Amino acid sequence: MNEALKFNLFDIISKASSIFFESYIRPTVISLGECQEVQLSLIAKAGEKVPAVANIKLVGSSIYWSIYTAVARDKLYQELLLVRDQLEEETQKLTKLTRIDPLTRLRNRRAAFDDLNDLIERLKRQFVPASFIMIDIDWFKKLNDKFGHQYGDDVLVKVAAILQSSTKVRDISARWGGEEFLVVLYDSSIEETRAFCKRLHIEMSLLNASIEGEVSVSVGVSALKSDNLVCIELIENCLKEADVALYEAKSNGRNRTEYFESS
Repeated sequence: MNEALKFNLFDIISKASSIFFESYIRPTVISLGECQEVQLSLIAKAGEKVPAVANIKLVGSSIYWSIYTAVARDKLYQELLLVRDQLEEETQKLTKLTRIDPLTRLRNRRAAFDDLNDLIERLKRQFVPASFIMIDIDWFKKLNDKFGHQYGDDVLVKVAAILQSSTKVRDISARWGGEEFLVVLYDSSIEETRAFCKRLHIEMSLLNASIEGEVSVSVGVSALKSDNLVCIELIENCLKEADVALYEAKSNGRNRTEYFESS
C-alpha cells in the first residue's frame, strides 16, 4: 500500500468492498499487475456510504491506489439502470399488447400460432393428448343486423369470458377472427374434450338468460394423436380437421359439436 497513506484502507471502505478486494481485486492485481475503474464504497465520517472509483497498480511488492469519489457518476449509473428497467417493462407491455385481441382480451391469431408452435415442441418431448377446437357463433351477422354492432361486440366479449374461465393455464384460447374462436386443450382426453364442449353449450344456454336474442355456437373438434407429431404441417392439418368438423356442425343444424373422423 502507498506509504503516504497514514490509515488502513479497510478502515475507510465498506465491508462489501473489503470482501470484493479479497475475492477479486487482490487476485487480479497479482495476476495482471493492475486493476482499473473498480467501484467501491467509502465510509464517510457520518457513517454513510459514498460511491468511489479506484485505480490500483502493483509496483514491486507494493499496491498503489488512486481513489476518487464518484457520487455524480453513481447517480448517473443508477438513473441509467432505472431507465433500462422502465424500457424493459414498456417493451414487455408492448409485446403483450401485440399478442392480445383488443376487444375480447384473448390471444390474437398471431399469438395463437406462436403458442401452438411452442405447444407442439413440448408435446414432441413428452406427448399428452390434446384437442383443437374451432368455435363459431351461429347466425352472428343476423344478430348484428338485428340488434346492432355494440350488441355483437358484447356477445363476443361474453363468449370470450366463458372460454377464458373454462380453460386452464396451459390451454390456448384465442379469437381466431370475426366471430370465430380457437381453443386448444392441453392434456385432454377425448372424453374430457367432450365434457368441455358439453359445458360450453350449457354456458351458452345460461348466457341467453341474461341477454336479448338467442346465441349459440357450432363447434368442430380435431383430436391430436401421437403418430401425427411427425407431420411437418401438423398445426395446419389439425386446424383444417377442426374446420371440417365445424362445417359439419353447421350443416347438421348448428348449436352442436362435431368431431373430425379420419375416414
